[in-house]
Amino acid sequence: MRGESIPIETTDWFGTDTERTEPRLPTQYSLTASYSIDPDCSPALAVVEAIVDVTEPADGQASLELYEHVSPDALDDLVTASSNKKSNVEVRFTVETYLVVVRSTDRILIYEPLE
Repeated sequence: MRGESIPIETTDWFGTDTERTEPRLPTQYSLTASYSIDPDCSPALAVVEAIVDVTEPADGQASLELYEHVSPDALDDLVTASSNKKSNVEVRFTVETYLVVVRSTDRILIYEPLE
């Protein structure tokens, strides 16, 4: 090969970036909170409550529109179907700077990025 610069493809949890020519470390996160999903509550509603609890809005009111980050219906269906079939699934998405992990084992984990 001639002295051409070949872009290095880097992958993190949320996609692929081929525009960089130098490797980039993926964002590292630290566990901030862990919640159980109440069996009488939908996973999507439990996620909203957990995120609001972690972010603690200054005025006490939060306006989190979960559908801007993940489909609430799809999240409910996926987690419920997986737990009914006794298979494990994990859904990851970000809300603001937080990484939210919802597991079919009725667990919600919220991570904060390390600076």
